[in-house]
This record gives sequence, C-alpha cells and structure tokens, in this order.
Amino acid sequence: WNSVRFKPPPSYDSKIGWRVELRTMDCGLTIEENVAYAMFSYFIAKMITEENLNFYIPISKVDENFERGCKRDAILTEKFWFRKSVKQNSPDEYIQLSMDEIFHGKPNEFVGLLNLIIEYCKKEYKINIKEEWENSKLKNDNKLPPIVENMRFFEILSKRVKGETPTLARWIRNFVHKHHAYKKDSIIHSDVAKDLMESLKDITSGNKSY
Repeated sequence: WNSVRFKPPPSYDSKIGWRVELRTMDCGLTIEENVAYAMFSYFIAKMITEENLNFYIPISKVDENFERGCKRDAILTEKFWFRKSVKQNSPDEYIQLSMDEIFHGKPNEFVGLLNLIIEYCKKEYKINIKEEWENSKLKNDNKLPPIVENMRFFEILSKRVKGETPTLARWIRNFVHKHHAYKKDSIIHSDVAKDLMESLKDITSGNKSY
C-alpha cells in the first residue's frame, strides 16, 4: 500500500470502477518534471493493462526497496529488487538493479522500462520516438508530433537516473551546504531558508534551473 492503492468506486451505483492510485512521487517544482512523471506513469499503466505486464514482487522485497530508497542519494548508490522479466507468465525471478538499469536496461539481464515504452510506441503508434527525437535535435526542429515530444520529458528522468542532473533533494543539500550562512551544524538559519525559498520559487517560475 505504500506505493499503490486500490480506490473503490465512489458509490454502489457509480459507473466508475475500481482504480489503482500511484503514490510513489512527490510533486515536482517544474511543469516539465511533473509531465515527465505523469507521462511515464501513463505509459506504464497502458502497457500493464494492454500488454498484461507483470511487475509483481514479494511484499518483503517491496519493503526492502522502500528502506533503500529512503537513503541519501539512493537513486545513484542503491540497488532495488525488480522482476527479471515483466512479460506475462514470466517466471518469478527477481534481481537487484540500479535505477539507471531499471530505466535504461542491463544487457542480458533486464530490458529497461524506457525501452519497453519505445517498443510499445512502435507497435501502437508506428513510430520510433527515440529516433525521431534524435533526428529532431539534429535538425533543430521544434515542431514535433505529440508522441515524439514525450522524449523531451523522458530525458529529464534519463539524466536524473544517470546522475547527470541532481534530484531536488541533492540540489537542496548542495545549496544549503554551499550557503555562506550555513555553519555546518545541521541548523538551517533564517538567511539560508529565505534564500532557498527564493531559489525554489525562481526554479518553479523558470528563471533558474537545477
């Protein structure tokens, strides 16, 4: 229940059926971040329902993943339990993968969630969104089909799991650590907090990046 939750119909006679709520993400500072997570979740949900993908792992391993995920810089330093294959009727085999490997894949071990989405789009929309996106960057083409435009958002996630861009938690720690008013005493003084809030506001408004 920590990561997903069954939501029952609002009433007995409602036309709304049972739903599954994803509960693993905080709200991002930027529209682009939130779209990235929303679109990624959308495609995973589509593949689960249409391709009958199987992401089941024992709840004990889910709990272990949560404990690891709470550690500092876990996105880069920890490995998490995951199914070796998410195909329907695949054997119940579990391996430990980094977030980069879960997202991009690991040769001969795991296909990678991004690659699953790319293959799904080839099948469903008859388009290779990764190739089209790379070609558009070479041509400096800003007019893209909506499905290809999704790659812009997926790149946000891709760079984050590779460590090329920091998570918000890492950026905040770096900001505080480098602030002239921080005394390395684990106390966030008012000057630090004020400047941090102003910087976060600038990021949200698009005047600053992190």
